[in-house]
Amino acid sequence: MKPAFHPAFRFSLIIIFTFLPVALRAQALDLNAKNTFATGEESSFPFEFRKGMIFVPVRLNGSKPLSFVLDSGSTRMIVERTLANSLGLKPNGQGSMQGAGAGRIPIEFVQNVDIGLPGLESTGYEFSTADLQPLQTSLGASVDGILGYELFRRFVVTIDYESRTLTITQPKAFHTGESAQALPIELRGKWAFVKGELVLPGPVTLQDEFLIDSGSGDAVDHPIVTKIQSRTPTQSGIGFGTAVQGATAQATSFRLGKYTVPNPTVSC
Repeated sequence: MKPAFHPAFRFSLIIIFTFLPVALRAQALDLNAKNTFATGEESSFPFEFRKGMIFVPVRLNGSKPLSFVLDSGSTRMIVERTLANSLGLKPNGQGSMQGAGAGRIPIEFVQNVDIGLPGLESTGYEFSTADLQPLQTSLGASVDGILGYELFRRFVVTIDYESRTLTITQPKAFHTGESAQALPIELRGKWAFVKGELVLPGPVTLQDEFLIDSGSGDAVDHPIVTKIQSRTPTQSGIGFGTAVQGATAQATSFRLGKYTVPNPTVSC
């Protein structure tokens, strides 16, 4: 039920989590991590867009290409547990995590995993293993894993929804275009929030902070939808945790900075 935003119109979303306070970055930085681009200091490649999700080809420790979801709302890098076992990834601890639905999901920790994306080799990641079969069933697609916060912490990630292109850039080499608008974000733990304005029938105007969540298939998420008379009951959190009762409704508009989305569906 956290407010969440997923782009539902044509524009490029540039996510920069790397500009953290120096002291915090130093604490989190793994000195064994190494990032190597095939050419220069960035790589661009196509992604698949299915069920509102971004799918990218990822190799783990030199494996064949696997199908991973790019999820800026995930605090962890995740690999499907059965796949992790077949790749020889050895867990060295266990715990649990909160999914999109109710309840907690058991996970195991795997250290020092290397990932390969088209044009980029990056080392020294901690992954969590989890049962992703329910997520695969709900999406009707193979999901081998999830790329979460750590990728966004290391790189500038540009998502071009119109051309279906993902660009990964070293922070020091990144430059915005003249038409880009920078929006301040607030990091709460490993979640990034941005201020937005939601207009609902009435009219009712709501200004709040919304979670930037590229792993959500919803256009806009906000709990206010449960109070709208025209709402439609649904189930949410399906596929990653126990499904919970939710709702959807049509909004008048949603605004981020100078960008306005007309008539988005709001979910909770």
